Amino acid sequence: MSVVCKHFDTFLMYKEIKNGNSSGRVRIQNDKVFWDSNDKNILQIAISEIVVIGEYTNSDGPFFDDWFLAFVTRDEHLQSIPMYAENIDELTQYLSKKFNCDLNSTHFANSTEWKSIIRYPTNLKDKPLFTLELPNNYKSPKTYLSKILSSVVLGNINNVQNIVLTEDVKNELANACR
Repeated sequence: MSVVCKHFDTFLMYKEIKNGNSSGRVRIQNDKVFWDSNDKNILQIAISEIVVIGEYTNSDGPFFDDWFLAFVTRDEHLQSIPMYAENIDELTQYLSKKFNCDLNSTHFANSTEWKSIIRYPTNLKDKPLFTLELPNNYKSPKTYLSKILSSVVLGNINNVQNIVLTEDVKNELANACR
């Protein structure tokens, strides 16, 4: 299943840069989170811009990373770092202290499907971070052949899903921007 999201910046970029077994390296500098891969800076987030922290998995494993720490920033962008990145434990410990929450435990270590959860703020803890929605022009496959073709992303069936932030996250963003 393919997934797209207007504000899901790092997901699409990540697929282009991933090679070998490297999930990159995380570092914290000047109150910013950096994710570097293949000697390039992929992501930079000012900690002061983070409104929601979450965790999610997808169905991309085992060839691509499938488990991520996610950040929703004030500008409504959802950005993520693979949980397999070097120094991720140091990052979760730092953020746990900074946001007074526990990001050191994990919820989806063995998941092989799309799931999401909010880890911070604590008033939204354990609620979904986003949902997957079928596009408006989605047509369910009707015949046996069209079901098979759809399952391997062939045929005339549009099965690209959109990642949509939940209403809880949208409300948190609206409150944070006031």
